[in-house]
Amino acid sequence: MIIIPWYLAAIAAAVVWGIHYPLVDNALKKLSLPGVLLMTTLPVLILAPFFSRALSADMHLLLSTSWAERLLLLAPAITSLAGSVLLFAAIGSKNATLASLIEVSYPAFVALFAWLLFREMHLNTSALIGGALVMSGVVLIATSHP
Repeated sequence: MIIIPWYLAAIAAAVVWGIHYPLVDNALKKLSLPGVLLMTTLPVLILAPFFSRALSADMHLLLSTSWAERLLLLAPAITSLAGSVLLFAAIGSKNATLASLIEVSYPAFVALFAWLLFREMHLNTSALIGGALVMSGVVLIATSHP
């Protein structure tokens, strides 16, 4: 695990995604959506052998769990693929900037599904107000750029 303050990791992730989206936009102008999707998974495939011990332990754990728990542990793979495909489709249909300005609303859905799936509530008044402002911006952007 990388040991840096969570907020620095979050800011760094935002910077990396800020680089990633225009690169995806450019790649989608030249390659198919499945091709770009495959390109984004190559680093994971290349690095997998270096983590064989951890991956083997994870596989044993998965096989020892109930089907319900196993499906919950495998769900990130499905949602990651679906989210990537939908995001790449949005970028390909419009552009990286507008797609990302709409996609920035995902924290509202994180809060909703954290509560629905795990009964975890992470919001306070300021987070709710900020989320409402973000969702207002999403509505403004979506209705201004059909």
